[in-house]
Parts: sequence; C-alpha cells; structure tokens
Amino acid sequence: MSDRALAKVDTAHLAAVPDRPTSLLSFTPEQSQIIRDMCANGASESEFAFLMEIAKARGLNPLLKQIHFVKRWDGQKRRDVWAAQVGIDGFRAIAEKTGRYDGQDEPEYGPLNDKGFPQWAKVRVYKKGVSRPFVGTAYWAEFVQTNKEGHPTRFWSEMPMNQLAKCAESLALRKGFPEELGGLYTPDEMGQADNVTRGPHSPHDDGYPPSDSLDPDVATDLLRRMEAAKAFLQVVDSYDKALQLREILGSAGKQSQLTRDVQAAKEARAITPEQHKELSKLWQHCNRQCAKLEKELAPSAESAFTDPPDDGDPAEDFDR
Repeated sequence: MSDRALAKVDTAHLAAVPDRPTSLLSFTPEQSQIIRDMCANGASESEFAFLMEIAKARGLNPLLKQIHFVKRWDGQKRRDVWAAQVGIDGFRAIAEKTGRYDGQDEPEYGPLNDKGFPQWAKVRVYKKGVSRPFVGTAYWAEFVQTNKEGHPTRFWSEMPMNQLAKCAESLALRKGFPEELGGLYTPDEMGQADNVTRGPHSPHDDGYPPSDSLDPDVATDLLRRMEAAKAFLQVVDSYDKALQLREILGSAGKQSQLTRDVQAAKEARAITPEQHKELSKLWQHCNRQCAKLEKELAPSAESAFTDPPDDGDPAEDFDR
C-alpha cells in the first residue's frame, strides 16, 4: 500500500499551502549555523537548505526539538540521505494548532501472532466539522523494527502495543491533517526502513547501526539524566551524598540503571554513535569528579574502598 514508502519526503509539500498563512518562523545566520552543527552535522548546503525549508514551512523549530533531521542509508541510491522527522507529540501539537483537532479513541488491537505480538493496531482521529473519523491501521509486519538477527528491537519487543499504536496514530493524524502533516513521518514509522539486509560493502557494516532509527526522545532523556548527575556534583558535601551519586553513576566495574539504559539505547539503535560518545564523555567527567569527592569525604577507615578515576576509552564505558 502507499503508506509503505515511509522514508521518502515529498518535495511538493514544502511549498506554502494556498489560502493558509505562511509561517513566520525564521532564523538568524548564527542560529542557522547552530542548527546545522547540532542537528544536521555532515549535511551539504543544499541538503541543509532543504531540511530548513521543511522546518519553516511547518513552523517547527529545530532548536526546541520540535523537528529532527536524521540521516539514513538509501538502498536504491546507495548513499546516505537526509530526512525530517517529527515525534508523535509534535504531530499532536501540530494538529492541535489547527483548532480543528477533536481528539481520538483509544487504540484497538488485532489478534496476537505466533510470537505474541499484535498483528495490527487501529486508531480513530476526529476532526471538527467532519462527520466520520480518520482511521489509521498499522500492521505489525510492515512497521516492526528488527535487529540484524531479524528479532524486534528492544522497544518493539518490550512495548509492542505502544509502538504499533503510535504508528497507527501517525497514519490517522496525517489523513486528518494532510496540509499540516503531509510528508512528515515519525521515527517509529521510519525505523522499519532499516530492516533491509545490506550488502557486504555497505558503509553501515561497521558494527553500529545507521542513525535513521534513532529516537530523539530517548537521546534527550539520557542527556537530561546525565546533566542532572553533573549538577548533583555541586551539592555533594558529605560522604553519604557521594555514595548517592555513585549509585546513580555506577562505576567501571558495576553498571547503574543510567549506564544500563545508555547501553540499551545503543543496542536498540535509539542513539547515534556521536550521541553515545557524548554521553560517555560526560559520564567520564562525572566519574572522575565523584571519585575525588569520595576520597575527600570518606572516613579514613573507608577511603581504601573508593573507585579510582578511570581514564580509559570513554566510548567503551557502557559496554562493560
């Protein structure tokens, strides 16, 4: 069916829709450079201009994480291509801004397949002034994101109904609000584009997944938690607080919930190698500072049990 071509962005949707006010969204040259460095690093000038036109036409601000630019491998073109993605919350916000969004029903699910996953999910979206709902039906076989072994990735395995329902909702919202959402897709929809088996010379056969399946919300949440740990360093004034911080950070020999989540996000292809490296460097900084505080604040009888700073390769800290 036509909805299966999820990874393509229709350029026809970039122009302002007739009889609809043009977005006032604009950026200074400095802001554009920041956006290019943070959100589209590696994109050519023409690719970046194309992505910014999408953002401006939709009235979405990349600096506020309302729209994300991602790079994916195109098997037909045999090269990386850039695309714009908006999270499901962004879809809902865009629909709400029209003033005609009238809510939706709870998702419905089909029977389970032989693996225990729902065969399909269906969501009905309502629009003021329209007598019938817009129905989005997402089929498991068409949207499930799989790993190299062909098994569902972590989020699709642990939250199959939630993932499939988000795809169905995206389909329904796009049907109901084609002018506002046409040509935009969520990461949950586009993740399946990476399920194709690649040849031996693919640039993504380096052991780390391509970035088209990243989840911006996961990356944002992990960075927020790591920054919170860094901020906690400023208030550690006792050995008990130092131990609390160590519990949050874990150590080189013992993972914490935070480091387990970072590793899981990497394995689930929810973050890019660059994001993983950034998180790892931030963890290394916090780990060194925490170790110093442990030594300074520990009672003399316990000081021998603190972890020394680990100056090893930060990219490997979450793989232990």
